[in-house]
Amino acid sequence: MLKNNVMAIIDLNEDHIRMRELTKNRPIASLPIAGRYRMIDFILSNITNSHIFNVGIFAQRKTRSLNDHLGDGSPWDLDRIQDGLYIFSNQYELNEKQVAGNIHSIYDNIDFFKRSRQEYILITNPFMIYTIDFNDVFESHLNSGADITSLYKDVNNAHVSFYDNYVYSINNLKISSIGKNMCSKKEQNISMDTFLMKKDYFIDMIYESIETGEHMYLIDAINKHILQDDTNLYKFNGYLKCVRDIRSYREFNADILNEDISNEIFKSPNGSIYTKIKDEAPTYFSEESKVENSIIASGCIIDGTVKNSIIFRKVKVAKGAIVENSIIMQNCTIQEDTYINNVISDKNTTITNGKKLIGDFNMPIIVKKGEII
Repeated sequence: MLKNNVMAIIDLNEDHIRMRELTKNRPIASLPIAGRYRMIDFILSNITNSHIFNVGIFAQRKTRSLNDHLGDGSPWDLDRIQDGLYIFSNQYELNEKQVAGNIHSIYDNIDFFKRSRQEYILITNPFMIYTIDFNDVFESHLNSGADITSLYKDVNNAHVSFYDNYVYSINNLKISSIGKNMCSKKEQNISMDTFLMKKDYFIDMIYESIETGEHMYLIDAINKHILQDDTNLYKFNGYLKCVRDIRSYREFNADILNEDISNEIFKSPNGSIYTKIKDEAPTYFSEESKVENSIIASGCIIDGTVKNSIIFRKVKVAKGAIVENSIIMQNCTIQEDTYINNVISDKNTTITNGKKLIGDFNMPIIVKKGEII
């Protein structure tokens, strides 16, 4: 069992440019998703559902929304006297478009790892959405006797998904090379950028990277050791979505309207997906309202039509308004006789009477936070 013997770090190293306006003022980890959650909720729930309760989050940019969402970690049972939740900010941020590597940030906080009583460390990220019991990974790692266990999934849609993710060439259950997915092949072994190793091995890896200056990013150091040291592969067979750009964000929100996928994510035997608790009144649906194949959070007022959409808390859809194939975040107002299709609306926006906004699934219209159209 993992309890008390494995700690975890969530690496927020990200390419936020690919999310356009949605991550202008927030990291991808705190991006709203699936009606009431934030991206980081999924991996953090996997971690604590696996009885890992010492968690460090290494962030790179604009962590205010992340700090506000996570708080003391109580929704994930991380408000603890011993162990708990720790957030570390990168002190080497350069500017909006250029961010220094995270190796130095980890090195600056190396005492966090040395003080921790756990023998093993799980390294993961908030971009991969899936459900898993990390106890199974831990058992596989121990049985293998390897230095590193790396999680991967054999996918058949790599030509349209997982762009720029690391891919493994595997021969005789060993990784022979690591590359990037350029969407040129359907079948690829996609790295989940999730690894298990001994903590002392991890600390030595950080020291080596600092001394040689060879790597700026943790993932680069890990990939080097995957190729040169003994690596165990853990094949994941469940639902997996990597959300790091607008297209994959749209795809995941569409996927969870599928009952089978929704049940796998939110009704997993591994445990629930937890998030910050907000008490809201139930959503009101008028007699004129029409709702089809949508997720609508609490606190909304729906007088219009909603189809194939994700509606967050406190959204108002007025009489005569039609919302299709869209994602409407918290506290937005869609006024009368408005028609929106393939739109992502950030928080606190207003679409005024009679407006028509029509985007494309792969290129949706994005309404900026607080904007009035």
